[in-house]
Amino acid sequence: MPHWKIAQITPIPKVPSPSSSSEYRPISVLPVLPKLFEKVLYHRLYSCLTEHNLIDKRQYGFRENHSTDLAITTIYDELLRNFDNKLITCSLFLDLPKAFGCCDHEILLDKVYHYGIRGVSHKLLSNFLHNRMQCTKIGAFKSSYKRISCGVPQGSVISPLHFLIYIIDIAKASSFHTTLCADDINIHMSNSCYNVLQTTVNLELYKIDHWLRANKLSLRLILCY
Repeated sequence: MPHWKIAQITPIPKVPSPSSSSEYRPISVLPVLPKLFEKVLYHRLYSCLTEHNLIDKRQYGFRENHSTDLAITTIYDELLRNFDNKLITCSLFLDLPKAFGCCDHEILLDKVYHYGIRGVSHKLLSNFLHNRMQCTKIGAFKSSYKRISCGVPQGSVISPLHFLIYIIDIAKASSFHTTLCADDINIHMSNSCYNVLQTTVNLELYKIDHWLRANKLSLRLILCY
């Protein structure tokens, strides 16, 4: 197996004093030379996606000239506009747990193919994803190597773009106004009638649920305002 497909995982704490494994972020320590190749592949793939306007303009994560500040400003402006127009707004914030680790390889490759990345380029991405091995190292302790059956490695140059492709179509899955910052998602809807808004939101949430199930993702938390 090529050495660039064998990664060591270093857990990075998400909180100051972690007390469980869920409070660590697994970062892949990858070789330097493959990262250079990934960077070239990243720029080619990103250029193709942006040239054909495939990445939704409401995606503010992992993109040049985009930030969480812009995402927050966009949502805030829309809420104020709805308020000025005397509309009632239901805004929901969705949290996807371990989103990078839940990306199904075949679904991702199908989407890549659907968006026009085919031939040799598609084979390169397929080869990058399949038959990867990883172990976990904490201090002097190191686990045995296991094969990765799903997910994209955190710490990889191209993995953030893979993830953007994976959730690229969630904004089209429902009639919600959708704003994304990587795996943090805001959906909102407004109406002048509370009962109509409540009914419509519930119906559109079924569509979101269908999309999540089809893409083998789940929700950890929904905050509603």
